[in-house]
Amino acid sequence: MKEDWLPAEHGTDNVDLRGRVARGATWTILDNWGRQLVGLIVFVVIARLLTPVDFGLVALAIVFIAFAQLFVDQGLGDAIVQRRQLSRSQIDTAFWVSIGMGVALTLAGVVLAIPIAAVFGEPDLQPILQVLSLAFLITALQSVQLALLKRELAFRSLALRSLLAVSGGGVVGVFMALEGYGAWALVGQQLAQGSLSVLTLWGVSPWRPGLRFSVRDFREMFGFGVNVVGSDLLTWVSRNTDNLLIGAMLGPTPLGIYAVAYRILDAISVLLVGIARKVAFPGLSRLQQDPDRTKRAYLRMNRVAGLLILAGFLALAVTAADLIELVFGARWQAAGPVAAVLFLIGPVLALQAFSGALLYATGHPEVVFRFRLITTVTNVLGFAVAVSFGILAVAAAFVLRGYLLLPLNLAWVRRYAGVPAGEYLTAMRGPLLSALAMALAMLAVKLALAEQLSAVLLLAAQATVGVIVLPAALWLFDRPLMGEVIGVVRQGLSARGN
Repeated sequence: MKEDWLPAEHGTDNVDLRGRVARGATWTILDNWGRQLVGLIVFVVIARLLTPVDFGLVALAIVFIAFAQLFVDQGLGDAIVQRRQLSRSQIDTAFWVSIGMGVALTLAGVVLAIPIAAVFGEPDLQPILQVLSLAFLITALQSVQLALLKRELAFRSLALRSLLAVSGGGVVGVFMALEGYGAWALVGQQLAQGSLSVLTLWGVSPWRPGLRFSVRDFREMFGFGVNVVGSDLLTWVSRNTDNLLIGAMLGPTPLGIYAVAYRILDAISVLLVGIARKVAFPGLSRLQQDPDRTKRAYLRMNRVAGLLILAGFLALAVTAADLIELVFGARWQAAGPVAAVLFLIGPVLALQAFSGALLYATGHPEVVFRFRLITTVTNVLGFAVAVSFGILAVAAAFVLRGYLLLPLNLAWVRRYAGVPAGEYLTAMRGPLLSALAMALAMLAVKLALAEQLSAVLLLAAQATVGVIVLPAALWLFDRPLMGEVIGVVRQGLSARGN
C-alpha cells in the first residue's frame, strides 16, 4: 500500500550520488526554465492587459499571504529532507500539523482581511485577501509530499508537476484578464496554479497519510524546523518591507511598477539560482558525514552555477531598461531603471547561492537564521530611509545591503562549514572575470550604438556580443571550468532517462 512507503535513509542507497545530483540538476533546469518561460509569457500578456494599480493591489495582498504561509508546515518539510532516517509517524505528524495550520490560517485570513484593508485605505484589498487565503490550505496539502520528493531527489516528478500547474494557472489568468476581471485575473491565476500543483503532486508521490500523530516526533522535528521558520520569517520581512512601505507611503501605482520590476528579478532568480536551492540542500545533506567531500561538492557547484548566475544577471542589468519597455509596453517604462538596479545584486547571489543549503546540510540552521536576522534589520532600515526618495532608491538600498553583508556570509561559511573564504574566492575568480568581461562588452555596444540602432537591433547586437565574449573570456580566464560545465551537461543528459 502507498501509505506504507518510506524514503531511504541518507547514505544507505547504492546509487551514485553525483549522477543523481546531475540528473536532479538537469530536471531542475528544465523545471525552472520551462516554468519561468511559461510564467514570463503569461506575465507579459497579463501586464499588457492590466494596469499598475491592479498589480499593486495584488502585490500588497500577496505580501500578507506569503507571510502567513511561512507557518503552514512549521519548517517540518525541511526537517524531513534533512533527517537521516524517517518513520511513518514522523511523516504523518508533519502532514497533520500542516493541515491544521492551513485550516486555521485560512479562517484567520478571511477575518483579518477587513482590518488590513482598512489600515491601507484600500477597500478593494479586502475580498482579494479573503479569496487568496485559500492558498494556505493548498500549501498544507502539498508541503509534506513536496519534501519527500525533494529528499529522494525526484526532480523529474517535481518538474512535470510544476510545469503543468504553471501552464494551467496561466491559461486561467490570461482568460480572466481578457474577460476584463482586472486584478482578479491574478488571483485566479494564483489559486488555479496551486490547485493543479496539489493534484499532480499527489498523483506522482507514492506516500499517503495515515492517522498517526506523535507529540514527541513533532518536538524533535520542530527543533530543526523552528530555525527554518525563523529564517524564512526574516527573509519575508527582508523581501517584503519594501512593498509594504511603498504601498503605504507612495500608493498602489508606484507599488505596481516596483512589483513588476521585482517580479522580473524574482523570475530570473528562480531561473538562475533556483537550481542551487532545490538541488544543493538534499544533495549536500547526503554528504554531511564527509566534510572534505562536502567542501569539494560545494566548490564545484558554485563554480558551475556561479558562471550562469553572474552572466545572466549582469547581462540583464545592462539591457533591462530597453528590454522591459520593448516587451511590456510604454506604460511600464518606469520599471526598466528599477529592474536594471535590482539586477546588480547578481554577483552577491552568485557568491551566496549555496551557502544556506550548505549550512542547513551541515546542521547549522541557526547560523542561517542569524544571518537573515542581520539581513532583515539592514534591509528594513535601508528601505525606511530610501522610500521617501522613490522606488529607484529602494532598489538601490536592496542591492547595497547585499554587498555590505557578503563578507560576513563568507566568514560564517568558513567558520561553520569549513570552506575558507580565500579558497572559495579563488575558485570563483574565473566565473567573475568572465561574466564581467561579457557585461563590459555589452555595455560598450550600448554606448556606441544606442543612437544608431532601434531597440530591437540594439538588444540583438548586445546579445550577440555577449554570446561571443563570454566563452572567449572563460577560455582565457578559466579553461578547466569550461570542461566542468561541459561535463555536468553531459552527465545530466546521460542520466535524464533514469
